[in-house]
Amino acid sequence: MRAYFESTKIFTAFCDETRLKVLGLLRTGEKCANVLLKQVSIGQSTLSHHMKILVESGIVTARKVGKWTYYSICENGKQRAAEMLKRLTTLTEIENPGQKSNPEKYTIKEDTSMTSFSIMMDTSSDLPPEYLKKHNIDTLPITYDLDGEPHNDGYWETITGKGFYDALRNGSVAKTAQVNPETFTGIFTEYAKNNRDLIFLILSSGLSATYQSALIALEEVKETYPDCNIFPIDSISATVGIGLVISLVVKKREEGLSAKETAAWIEEKKHSCIGLFTVDDLMYLHRGGRLSKFSAIAGSVLNVKPVLNLAPDGTLALKGKTRGRKSSLELLTEQFKRSINPGTELDTVYIAHTDCEQDASTLAELVKTAASVKNVVSMMMGPVIGAHLGPGALVLLYEADMTRNEYESKFYSKKQ
Repeated sequence: MRAYFESTKIFTAFCDETRLKVLGLLRTGEKCANVLLKQVSIGQSTLSHHMKILVESGIVTARKVGKWTYYSICENGKQRAAEMLKRLTTLTEIENPGQKSNPEKYTIKEDTSMTSFSIMMDTSSDLPPEYLKKHNIDTLPITYDLDGEPHNDGYWETITGKGFYDALRNGSVAKTAQVNPETFTGIFTEYAKNNRDLIFLILSSGLSATYQSALIALEEVKETYPDCNIFPIDSISATVGIGLVISLVVKKREEGLSAKETAAWIEEKKHSCIGLFTVDDLMYLHRGGRLSKFSAIAGSVLNVKPVLNLAPDGTLALKGKTRGRKSSLELLTEQFKRSINPGTELDTVYIAHTDCEQDASTLAELVKTAASVKNVVSMMMGPVIGAHLGPGALVLLYEADMTRNEYESKFYSKKQ
């Protein structure tokens, strides 16, 4: 019952006049404990008691500087509290995750194709709506803020891709938030009580805690529906890399496999889905905690362009660096080529870009000369991952002849 326990902490945070006054003061920005003591007119021990409750609820964050503690509103915690309150006070049980407006009770889609199970994903996969509609795949939005303004669609319904990346170029700040357990609990419950099997593909646990939220929710749902066949799967991937994994799930469903059989198969197969990245501005990696500020500044001055891949555990790993854009595309292509055995023909290679279509076209041509590829599909990367890579990023995603572990061992082992 973890989800209810977390909800109780949030309600407790609001159930006191003093705490509400503190939250009102924090709305204008971070405050030192000393300032709060004066403005709320309470003692040190009383303030400590109230702040402990607010911090444990996740609505407020604290940081220590010298002998004083500074408090501020946590954007993720604020959003989670708002979502929980909305869910508990609306007449509908759960909103349809695929709808931005006119929310309705989430119901299981009618199975007109006689498929053996349903497929769902979060919107970080960047798959086009046409594909989702064709294969009856539903989506759960991962929300993001742009300069503090919330966007709940996960795609481009409230802002264009060009507008989003231009905003980042002009200094705007974008932040994403993980999906909370309560949201997954509502969805999983609907599938379980309707006796409908589900595979849910989720953004890599190496990049987000959303997968952990799904596991917490599944544990709770199984207390009531122990025999439900619901399988949240860590894609260990991002952007259209998740889409690549979903396309494999769709094929197995069309072959007649059950959700349980497909889930077991994809847990193995996903390790052959390779993702290679390069970025144009190192500061975005610094903001995401994956590069020191000194390295980011120094790299930018020297025009260093890193090449990274999705490691076996789904995290981003630095695998090379060059100077200049052209060299980074060539290195990206070389790393792609060596993971494909001579004579192998690839069905589809995906290129996702953050508003650098010309560079994506150049990379597509390089890919075609490096290996035999039937289709190269290029698309604009969505805001969920794009917020952390920044404008000018390129991602190459494909199914390789080897697993990520084999790739790491062959080309990056310490013995090499």
